[in-house]
Amino acid sequence: MRSLIGGKVEKIQQPEKYELLFSVHQNGENKRFIASSSSENCRLHITNEKRHSPIDAPNFLMLVRKHLAGARIVSVDQPKHDRIVIIGFEGRNELNDSAEFKLICEIMGRHSNIILTDADFLIIDAIRRVSPSMSSVRLVLPKIKYEFPPVQDKLDPAFLTVDDIHGILSRAERQDKALSNSICGLSPAIAAFMLDYVEIASYDATSGIVGLYGSIFDGKTKPSIVVRGEKRMFLPFTPPNEKVICFERISDAADEFYRFRAELESAKRRASSLEKTLQNSIQRLARKAEKFSLSIGDEAEIEKLRLFGELLTANIYALPERAEEVSLDNYYLDPPQKITIPLDSTRNCADNAQIYYKKYRKAKSGRDIALVLLEEAVKEIEYLKGVENDLKNCVSGSDFEDVRSELCSSGYIRANRLKVAKKQQKPQKSKPFAYTSTDGCLILAGKNNTQNDRLTFKDASPDDIWLHTKDVHGSHVILKCCGRKPSDTALLEAAVIAAHHSQGRASGNTAVDYTLRKYVKKPSGAKPGFVVYTHQKTLTVAPDPELVEKLASKQG
Repeated sequence: MRSLIGGKVEKIQQPEKYELLFSVHQNGENKRFIASSSSENCRLHITNEKRHSPIDAPNFLMLVRKHLAGARIVSVDQPKHDRIVIIGFEGRNELNDSAEFKLICEIMGRHSNIILTDADFLIIDAIRRVSPSMSSVRLVLPKIKYEFPPVQDKLDPAFLTVDDIHGILSRAERQDKALSNSICGLSPAIAAFMLDYVEIASYDATSGIVGLYGSIFDGKTKPSIVVRGEKRMFLPFTPPNEKVICFERISDAADEFYRFRAELESAKRRASSLEKTLQNSIQRLARKAEKFSLSIGDEAEIEKLRLFGELLTANIYALPERAEEVSLDNYYLDPPQKITIPLDSTRNCADNAQIYYKKYRKAKSGRDIALVLLEEAVKEIEYLKGVENDLKNCVSGSDFEDVRSELCSSGYIRANRLKVAKKQQKPQKSKPFAYTSTDGCLILAGKNNTQNDRLTFKDASPDDIWLHTKDVHGSHVILKCCGRKPSDTALLEAAVIAAHHSQGRASGNTAVDYTLRKYVKKPSGAKPGFVVYTHQKTLTVAPDPELVEKLASKQG
């Protein structure tokens, strides 16, 4: 941030409610830095991202623009290297006289704030005002003298000594927490990484931590992002024995970290919205299926109606008129047995027989229709549960758009008119998961039904191997053969990937069918993702997330 000293503020934006983005011109270059007091994404760093402001500028943004637009950055201070940064500006006041202002960025989780003060720390305004009803310890309101948060008795990492670290660690039950409680600006998670770093490098913990801090302040370490599945953390150094992405500057690491987090949060929001739609549809279909099930009469009772009609017809001339019931021999049984048939005493025997025939035809027709509707409802529920499973595979916006388009075409989501008006903007094509087998074969797995169809019938060659979990919804997986027979290892790894991207991922063993792609066909009018195939063989594999992640890492 100190590299911005001397730069002139050209533009100030407020892309989010608790976020400011400054554009600074310095030494012929345009740079940007972001200050965010969002409780989840609080931060301050130089950024390469371009953001858009809302049409109506918030009051705090207008105030900051009034005082800091055109001002020069004259200082950047971080007291004790803790989580408060004070950026000094030199600008002009209302009388066009030279004036100094300070932007205080408090990066403290849910207590984060961005506060604008004059040169004497008198608060002009804050992005979050703190009134007496909100806090009795520290107020943040206009025309009040700014007070620093309560001082913590912690050490400045820039002046750490070996004796300091030795004193902390020698009396600690849990070393990472002890370091965090004793050193400014250090979380337990990063402290744990530091301890692992010095231990694996065979350094003495006391001198190793002091040396690591020295290397960080001298810029001799490589910033990195540690990748553990969906969980990520960026560090000012590169820890050993971890899957990492390295960067030249910590600001680049921060950009990538928060870009990924924003994508993940966006994905979760989209998934939540689509998942709610799917769950509502599944519940509605389940209620329909229950009604259809209840409306399906007992087949024996329905056949009894036909039997009554036939027995009455066979004995029509021997029956008394206007009887309320009659007892007849059921000649369908051997030996025949007497059966009592209720009658409508206001009708003759012929009419009673026709009434039973009519009831039989109506009950049988209703049963047949209910059976068909029940089967359709059950199939639709299975289809929607498959789409629900696809949501777990979606990562990018285009992946979710595929699922949304599929639900739109199936009538579960109303089409967005705005998107119809923007037909000229071609959506970005979503991409399947890509893996590399141990012996170098490419393995592709669809993330949703739309991708599955495209992968199987457009991207795959006829002689590629096609895999899918048996009797369980999952991704279409293609093992690219490149004109040669795949190895048993590649085939087994492709089957594990198919099991991983299916509803059987939580089970112990999953059956996976495989065949040549040319033996896979799509029935006319079938739903997205539905295919039939022949000449298949079956492998039984256990889902292995670690193996899948290892094969994915080869693809970068």
